[in-house]
Amino acid sequence: MIAGTPFTLGSPETCLGVGLLAVLLADMVLARTHQQLTAWLAVLTAAVAMAIAWHTPVAGLPFGTPARTAAIAIIGLVLLANTRVGEQDHGAWSTNVLAIGLGASLTASAADFVTLWLGLELMSLPGYVLAGWRARDRRAAEAGMKYVLFGGVASALTLFGISHLYGLTGQLDFGLAAPAGPLSPTLVAALCLSTIGLGYKLTVVPFHFYAPDVYQGAPAIAVAAVSIAPKIAAMAAVVRLLTNLPFAGADLALAGLAIVSLGIACFTALVQHDARRILAFSGIGHAGALLLAAACLPGQALGATLHYLLAYGAANLGAFVCLWLLEPKNGSGALADLAGAWTRRPGITALLSLFLLSLAGLPPLAGFLAKWNVLAMALQRDAGVADRPWVTWGAVALLLSTPIAAWAYLQILRAAVLALPPPETTRESRRPDAGAMAVLAICAAATLGLGLWFDAASTLDAMAR
Repeated sequence: MIAGTPFTLGSPETCLGVGLLAVLLADMVLARTHQQLTAWLAVLTAAVAMAIAWHTPVAGLPFGTPARTAAIAIIGLVLLANTRVGEQDHGAWSTNVLAIGLGASLTASAADFVTLWLGLELMSLPGYVLAGWRARDRRAAEAGMKYVLFGGVASALTLFGISHLYGLTGQLDFGLAAPAGPLSPTLVAALCLSTIGLGYKLTVVPFHFYAPDVYQGAPAIAVAAVSIAPKIAAMAAVVRLLTNLPFAGADLALAGLAIVSLGIACFTALVQHDARRILAFSGIGHAGALLLAAACLPGQALGATLHYLLAYGAANLGAFVCLWLLEPKNGSGALADLAGAWTRRPGITALLSLFLLSLAGLPPLAGFLAKWNVLAMALQRDAGVADRPWVTWGAVALLLSTPIAAWAYLQILRAAVLALPPPETTRESRRPDAGAMAVLAICAAATLGLGLWFDAASTLDAMAR
């Protein structure tokens, strides 16, 4: 089912599965006063799985190795940020987060559509639980319900397309599902249905409708788990599909989705009054940029895509952890509730500014260099091809949408840094512990380091081949 990665004691999937069961068992056996041990057991599991993933290449697609490792690393950092006693049921929380990591690992290394669907489902089911984690909160209940409804439809359509694909070709492997010569319209339609689940995880238009409400209603630390690792894994699957199953018109389809996603995301983010809704539309726009990078394949776009994933993952995780620490304990991400954050937590607010400016693409941070690499690849891709300027138009859309989206990020910064809370208002927020501060330090170092790694695209491209 997974090319070159059987379920042995040496695979990251086995490590995550065994660790998941160990966390469940420890949660049942340990006394309530020692429940924090389950959280640290989950962190250890993710760390070991990440090390195994890095030293276990994905056969047939070297790109899958760093992508799978990055997805598991994100899961480990989410677990590390939330190890404090009393915040939640550590056993259930850690189990669901590890399950997302297991699904992401399966998706990133899938070589056939059945494994791809199983990986997507393993990411979705625990994601539904985390989205509605605060069951008594109306916003969380709404987030969980919308996530389930949209996810169920996406899963059904994906499975429907896979069934048609098997009926048309008798194969489910990525490389064998395509006959020699041009693809028939029926087969193209089946392939489009089969990849709807990937579009749902990437939150590209038109599969994005659930994202703003889920981001707003779910706990910020849960959003970090359900939004970043699945996006990295889904992008690895997209790259593998395009590598093993090239067909005419893929660049047009990907560039079109990128242009629409970039346009809708940047303009819609401007009218939002909730920090997490702004980050939701930010994620839609960044997914469009990733599809634009994928439209440059085949070529030397693997490094640019991987660098963009790493830059986005570091900045987005850091931003969500900062919001989780700055928000009041009722979980509100409204801009009005962030007022006075600079006076209460200047260090956390400064880090939030760093991550948001990276997402906006300000030099010399990682987001700027990531967007620069994608623009360079897109313009190089269509050079001398006058009758197929689709990717060039996508580059123009990325260039024009970046300053518009930057204004939306500045709204968050204005609320956190410049706005003052009403004098009679006192807002109690979480106190950062060592785990959360370590995660922020790692994300900040990655955001700065990836921005100063000028040959990252070429180096990562050689690594991903």
